Amino acid sequence: MSASRIASAFRLCLAGLWVLLATTGCASLPGPDAPISYIDESSGATITTVGRPLVFARERPNFAVHMRDYITLAAAAVNRSGKIEYVLICYFWSTFDPHAQEGDTAARQPDELTVMADDRRITLVRLDRSAHEAGVDEPTDAPGVGASPPTLYHTDPATLRFIAAARTLGAKSRINNKELNYEVWQDGRASLSQWLNHLAND
Repeated sequence: MSASRIASAFRLCLAGLWVLLATTGCASLPGPDAPISYIDESSGATITTVGRPLVFARERPNFAVHMRDYITLAAAAVNRSGKIEYVLICYFWSTFDPHAQEGDTAARQPDELTVMADDRRITLVRLDRSAHEAGVDEPTDAPGVGASPPTLYHTDPATLRFIAAARTLGAKSRINNKELNYEVWQDGRASLSQWLNHLAND
């Protein structure tokens, strides 16, 4: 067989493979933002989390250029034998030396946390249980360094749908009556929408 015929046959094989993938649905494999489900080995609960969390940040120019405090919010559904609880798994963390933090501005669990979504202030209600007690023992979107232990907040699909559809987002924390403003650093709204649609169709 000539080289031109071999090349033509190869192209036909590639085209056929592409058609097969498209018709079987394999062409749309789960991306990095797709929901993640697993069984927590400690609690036995089925945990379904967003593929990409929301991350908010505030600059700390008083310490150094590009130093920031962060808030990571990862939506999760905790399914215990058919009873589903919706939570936001939250980490407060920083990129600078914790020994340099000031008492009222350290990256720690605040007295109050509010998500600003368009014209709404959504004050989050902290669960009176630890992540372990809520059935979430495995770390979910935990930052690599400088993070506090996870804090869980109660939420519901309607609130999360509003956040996912909001045109503008921000966050505010209050520590010792001082309000701190955070801006979106990693936009996880598309991933949050995928997670909500996945749960609705599950």
